Amino acid sequence: MNTVRFCRFVCVGTFLFLFFNLSVVAQEPQVLTLEDSIELAKQSNLTLQTAEQNLKAAEAEVRAARAGLLPKVTASGNYTYFKDIQKSVIQAEGGFGFPTPGGEMDGPEPPSADNESDLIELEFGAHHNAQGTVSLTQPIFAWGRYYYGYQAAQLNYQAVQRDVDAASNQLRLDVSEAFYGALVAQEFVRVAQQSVSLVEEQLTIAEASLNAGAATNFDVLRAKVQLANAKSQLIRAQNGVQTAKNAYKTVLNIPLSGNVSVKGTLEIPESQKIPALNLETLIHQALENRPEVHRTQFAEDAVRKRIDVAKTRSRPDLGFFTNYQISQNERLTEMNRIWSLGFQINIPIFDGFAARAAVQQTETALKQVQLGGTQMKVGVEFEVRTAYLNLRGAETIIDVQREAVAQAQESVRIANLQFQNGIITTVALTDTQLALAQAEVNRLQAHHDYIVGLARLEKAIGQKLQ
Repeated sequence: MNTVRFCRFVCVGTFLFLFFNLSVVAQEPQVLTLEDSIELAKQSNLTLQTAEQNLKAAEAEVRAARAGLLPKVTASGNYTYFKDIQKSVIQAEGGFGFPTPGGEMDGPEPPSADNESDLIELEFGAHHNAQGTVSLTQPIFAWGRYYYGYQAAQLNYQAVQRDVDAASNQLRLDVSEAFYGALVAQEFVRVAQQSVSLVEEQLTIAEASLNAGAATNFDVLRAKVQLANAKSQLIRAQNGVQTAKNAYKTVLNIPLSGNVSVKGTLEIPESQKIPALNLETLIHQALENRPEVHRTQFAEDAVRKRIDVAKTRSRPDLGFFTNYQISQNERLTEMNRIWSLGFQINIPIFDGFAARAAVQQTETALKQVQLGGTQMKVGVEFEVRTAYLNLRGAETIIDVQREAVAQAQESVRIANLQFQNGIITTVALTDTQLALAQAEVNRLQAHHDYIVGLARLEKAIGQKLQ
């Protein structure tokens, strides 16, 4: 009995141990780097998936346009049953209009009661009839209509490919912004926690000075108020982390209830420090590399081909056709087989001015695409200039804030010593601590702006900065 109880105890204990371990593992957050985030977003982002589906539709359009160049083969068949068969009456001699021997051809005489025995009743057709047909048609000459349509579909496919590239570039930027937004929010929490620690230390010193008679109760109250404010800032920073993570998870299209964490740094390595850049060179690279610019060019070429297609609709076209037909019924001793071929020409005479309207419509579409292309180039240049200026501004602020943080740290160290020796008041010490916290926040923000600005500039020029 004791052995059985012991085995049960071991099984239950093992189950509880495994359940506890699995729960701990399930609660651990999924830690993602920037590259992990980008790869995950590529698999689940709805905008990119929509662009890829549009690409598949454009590919199908190319195949449909190619079909216009190839012959079309169709097969048809039918079975017909006639319950009643059409009948007719003819005369036995000369009933078909052929002359009798030694006579001349005469029409059939009307039936009468005297010659009913000379009449023959015939049935035309059969009860069961089956027929099958195979047809082949091939356009021979249509002024390039089908070929132009195929070229237009190919150019449209290349344009949609650039849409996918543009969506991928935009997704990379969106993920980078959300990733570093969550990362800087975590850093803000660290700074807020440091501020709380500094104020708690200040409160400890003030209480010790009060007990020693070297300070007043005002210093203690001031430190407690400052501590409450610092804790409020910490709570806001922690809430900011949750908001930033929700935005991050939204970009990656993962459930907001998911437990994820970002892993990275806002410190700028030497590999990411850009050399002197020439703004005009960056603009030229953007116009050469941006998929949006290429997309407008492909779209313009595709519309030109559609104009050529529209112009051919008012011209004749020539085609070849051939048919093979078989038929069978119960009265035939051998199946009928009929094969035919020929050429067909279609000459448009009047279509209600539809062809002219189609040409005008595509010419208007071409003008719209050209205007859109010009607007796109202006927008690309503006985007490059803005990203360049913001990046340079962030780079300058980083240098300034690096020195400001060092000075603020030294000020806090000196102020703490002076406060311990009763040289300065709580107000002065608080001011130095606030200045340090603000300098840390500004430094982190400058690093965030630089890294995000770098991603925006790379997206603006359509390539990595060398």
